[in-house]
Amino acid sequence: MFDRISSSYDRLNRFFSMGIDVVWRSHAVKDLKLTPGMSILDCSAGTGDMSLEAHRQCSDIHTILYDPAESMLQIAGQKASRRGIRSFELKCGAAEQIDYPDCYFDRFMVAFGIRNFQHLEKGLGELHRVLKPGGSGVILEFTPDRSKIIDFLFKWYMWWVMRPIGGAVSRDKDAYRYLAETIQKFPSSEKLVDMYRSVGFSHVEAKRLSLGIATRFLLTK
Repeated sequence: MFDRISSSYDRLNRFFSMGIDVVWRSHAVKDLKLTPGMSILDCSAGTGDMSLEAHRQCSDIHTILYDPAESMLQIAGQKASRRGIRSFELKCGAAEQIDYPDCYFDRFMVAFGIRNFQHLEKGLGELHRVLKPGGSGVILEFTPDRSKIIDFLFKWYMWWVMRPIGGAVSRDKDAYRYLAETIQKFPSSEKLVDMYRSVGFSHVEAKRLSLGIATRFLLTK
């Protein structure tokens, strides 16, 4: 599905979020406190916006972009090359089976990708496995922790604006129906925090973003 909508994905993201997703990503990467020489896993990397932001904030790092959608990764590679970024790798694969050894990465990041994991707990367990002890990761995700008014407006926007426009522009109505439905059905931040702890993360911090439209989770191993 993401291969099918890859060519229109970036411009639709900017349009639907009115650019606020750029701010969310910037703050999330800053929370990781990157330092030169670090190895970073960008899981469910999509078109690479988190990795691009990481390289902007700390140029002397190595990022590995991991995603099952090859077309999305190709766009990520093109964007990185245009910016002169060379210290990155593209790896096609799913979060449930990350093809790297235990305790390999200094940091990890996932932006609006965990709701697309086929097996959420298994994918989170893999993120914990490949992270070095004392390392941290950041997860951005839409969560239903909103006031009734904001929740009503958000769901209306997802179903009556994002779904039809996204479907028309991408020429893939099923993809944007899926995105709208998964956003509405995803667990609360409280349930996600419990899940993060259950797979082994020793410290979990949750921060609501933009009146609870999304949540930033900072996890430490």
